[in-house]
Amino acid sequence: MTRRLLVFGIAGLVVAAAIGFALSARREATPKATQVMPAGALRGANVLLVTIDTLRADRVGSARALTPTIDDFASTGLRFEHAYAHVPLTLPSHAALMTGAYPTRNGVRDNGTFRLGEASPTLAAALKTTGYRTGAFVGAFVLDARFGLNRGFDLYDDRMSGSPTNAADLDVVQRTAEQVLAPAEEWILNRASTNPQSESPWFAWIHLYDPHEPYRPPEPYRSRYAAVPYDGEVAYADAALGGFVARLRAAGSLARTLVVIASDHGESLGEHGERTHGLFAYDATLRVPLVMWAGGVIRPGAFSGTTRLVDVAPTVLDLVGSGPLPGADGRSVRPFITGEQPFDDAGSYFEALNANLTRHWAPLTGMLRERTKLIDLPVPELYDLAADPDERQNLYAGQRDRARDLERRLDAVTRGAVAAAPSALSADAEARLRSLGYVVGSAPAASRRYLAADDPKQLVHLNQALDEAAAEWARGDAGKAIDRLQGVIAERADLTVAYDRLAFMLRGSGRIAEAVAVLDRAAQAGHADRPLLRSLGSMLRDAGDLPRSAAVLEPLVRGDAADLQSADALGQTYARMGRTREAESEFKRVLAASPNDAAGWNNLGSLYLSSSRLADARTALLRAIEIDPAQAGAHNGLGVVYARSGDIPAAVAEWKKALELRPDFADARQNLAQVQK
Repeated sequence: MTRRLLVFGIAGLVVAAAIGFALSARREATPKATQVMPAGALRGANVLLVTIDTLRADRVGSARALTPTIDDFASTGLRFEHAYAHVPLTLPSHAALMTGAYPTRNGVRDNGTFRLGEASPTLAAALKTTGYRTGAFVGAFVLDARFGLNRGFDLYDDRMSGSPTNAADLDVVQRTAEQVLAPAEEWILNRASTNPQSESPWFAWIHLYDPHEPYRPPEPYRSRYAAVPYDGEVAYADAALGGFVARLRAAGSLARTLVVIASDHGESLGEHGERTHGLFAYDATLRVPLVMWAGGVIRPGAFSGTTRLVDVAPTVLDLVGSGPLPGADGRSVRPFITGEQPFDDAGSYFEALNANLTRHWAPLTGMLRERTKLIDLPVPELYDLAADPDERQNLYAGQRDRARDLERRLDAVTRGAVAAAPSALSADAEARLRSLGYVVGSAPAASRRYLAADDPKQLVHLNQALDEAAAEWARGDAGKAIDRLQGVIAERADLTVAYDRLAFMLRGSGRIAEAVAVLDRAAQAGHADRPLLRSLGSMLRDAGDLPRSAAVLEPLVRGDAADLQSADALGQTYARMGRTREAESEFKRVLAASPNDAAGWNNLGSLYLSSSRLADARTALLRAIEIDPAQAGAHNGLGVVYARSGDIPAAVAEWKKALELRPDFADARQNLAQVQK
């Protein structure tokens, strides 16, 4: 608990005439039983899980009328009025949902630098063992298979256009709702049409990323919601989902299907000084919509007891008659809905550790129970959500007795938690990095005292500065963005992510030597972490210093087999050094964990091409194009393969395609010019 300065419902199911996810200021009675729904009531039913990223609870069922598709499921199914996430970030929140376990137990504490371990049971794996056919269709790289959520899925469709080059990339690699839903629809409907007599049910998880920043909805939503582009993204995602659902209904594929719709977290939109999400854990980002629907089995109603994302998987398994997930923190809410058990609010744990892990600010943890929320920071916070839904009146100083029960429950969850840090560097890796002049600890930082000055509430202006720099960069004002980040570093020298973003912008401005110097200085001053060192290694490669690039990246890869982003970066360095066998090994290791990585297949194909292994190059490059037809580099490489094989017309077609995708692609233009002389 940071106070010691250490690290580490209403009346039950009533028919809903309105959806009303908006926060309520009144206290709720204990939920009552009004529905008959025994365990296994949906045995053998299909399961459709839809998670809509960054969807605020107050945007569903609101007067804005943004979500008619979700509203329809909510009005004819079961809506949960007080549902909560556990982390306001995509990967750890989905890990909690899929495992039924808090991040303290499943070990996924942040985006990008954590991976779900093989030992964690998952909803997909549990359903697969009971005979389900399983498929996942995700909308952003943050849920790439390399991060471990693919376990238990027969098909894990994470095909994206492009691939991030380092942790500071400001444009998230993603695809639109329609691009996610199209393969999901094909997977569901083709199964029904090719094997209509099959009794094997399916489980499909669909993840729509659109409401996430940057808010760039397509027309007509862009014009219609020009004043609030976030709302346009929400409306577009719901409309795309609506078309998908209508087609499933027309094909009879929802006749016996449990539909679950949820969000992983919300969006602050400026509340409490936070523009997006991940820094704080107020209800704007922690409270989420949650709906369950099964025509003819789940009657229309509302449940207002506190429900958690860790409860979703146990509830689904209970309804379909499968056994519980071992070691889950969540529980099935079905017995409370039916009245088999009186509702007991077990409390909901939450955390937001990104600022601690990337900025060295105080870690944020907390506990919510019976509409009272404790946020444990150097300046602790306590809120009565029923009386103060906007969380404006901090009651902690005057109501310590009220906080004590939540503090005990929080201690019980965090005691013995999985370390809130990526895999530590080995002693050998640390020694090798120190020999380069970099100060990197071999283990997570020891418990330290965090003061009020380290509280995110006191540092939110720096978070705003990072966001403003990103917005300036997106507008094309690189100079202003770079100046702003330099000012941030001057004020808070240990803000690791600021160095990474500054270097990214310098490199993007053609100032590669300055970018390397920024990361060099940060590492030498002891401000390095894995993402920063990975960026340094990649930029050294781009600057042509291949020996130093390898020297920086090798300890990261050798020290953590799960760090596939560093492995990919090292493979690229080895390829440029002519160390073909070692490069091939790294690329294959990445592709084994992330088979839909189009850029990875392009890298492997280019490596084979450099070694004149034309057949292997052709196979790898075709695979890259199959996953992502917009891979201009793969088209260029394939053109070279065809040219060397004597098929000039095919080569010309590939080079023209590469130039169509990237008009400034000098290699493709030069290749084309050589054969057209």
